[in-house]
Amino acid sequence: MCGRFSQKLSPREVYDLYGVIEPPPSFAREPRYNGAPTQDFAVCRVDDGGHRHIAELRWGLVPSWWKDASAGPPLINARTETIREKRVFADAFRERRCLVPASGWFEWQGSGRAKQPYYLTLGNGSPLSLAAVWERWEGREQVIESFTILTTPAAAELVDIHHRQPAIVAPEWFAEWLDPSTPARQLLDHLSTAHSGPYERRPVSARVNSVVNDDPDLLRPVGEQLRLI
Repeated sequence: MCGRFSQKLSPREVYDLYGVIEPPPSFAREPRYNGAPTQDFAVCRVDDGGHRHIAELRWGLVPSWWKDASAGPPLINARTETIREKRVFADAFRERRCLVPASGWFEWQGSGRAKQPYYLTLGNGSPLSLAAVWERWEGREQVIESFTILTTPAAAELVDIHHRQPAIVAPEWFAEWLDPSTPARQLLDHLSTAHSGPYERRPVSARVNSVVNDDPDLLRPVGEQLRLI
């Protein structure tokens, strides 16, 4: 499961990552070090003409057919193994895929109050692109564009922390992932095996447990040394 991630890339870095030529003047936002569901994040998607653009969407999918935007809990994750079969995600997976740029994500190891949070990212410092799908919900006085992040079984070197992880799309697959005409089976085959890393596992402060805390210190290691695996 992915329930918290960081997006500390600058607007320029986001646009360069996806080959979008020029950010609009209005696209300027503070980095998120401890991003949580219901918050807005930058995503890359394509318009009707197939051109990539950057938008800000809410994390937690709101299906277009819900009568009330608060009809259920935020749908923050979707399993790659079942996304095509679940009505709540199927149309979005077929027609509205997007990429969520991320610096890393958080998972908790252990149980109860003894849980140790870890910050997980690529060992070479490269940004991650998380596989996601998006939806547009329209009410009488409100329009919500939202997304959910796909998850896959965790890589062997991370499974001791958590058995699931975000599905990561490699740069050479950006075009196929964003293109609605790409066969679903081809995409799911690509995501069926977790990204091979190498990963950095960084134990961090329990301050990350509260979404009120959102600062660079949350990403600093505590306790044991960093592990590159």
